[in-house]
Amino acid sequence: MTTGKLWELAALPDMPSAPTLRQLMRERPDFPIVERGRKGRDYVIDIEDAAAFVRANWRDARSTLSGKARASRSHQPDTDQLRLF
Repeated sequence: MTTGKLWELAALPDMPSAPTLRQLMRERPDFPIVERGRKGRDYVIDIEDAAAFVRANWRDARSTLSGKARASRSHQPDTDQLRLF
């Protein structure tokens, strides 16, 4: 087991950004975390297991995350149709 920090995982080729990885961790409780991060302390993760997990699950998670973003945008007013006086 090779442990590392979240930014090290995000720096690997074909990995999403650190904020996106954090969101994936919140969405998927089975993400291989050794120790959760908190204010002032970094996440400690198993780099190899986490990279394999992300590669296996990222496409599914990406569609779920983009669906949530799309849903939140649908509740915002369309600025093209707003009248400005």
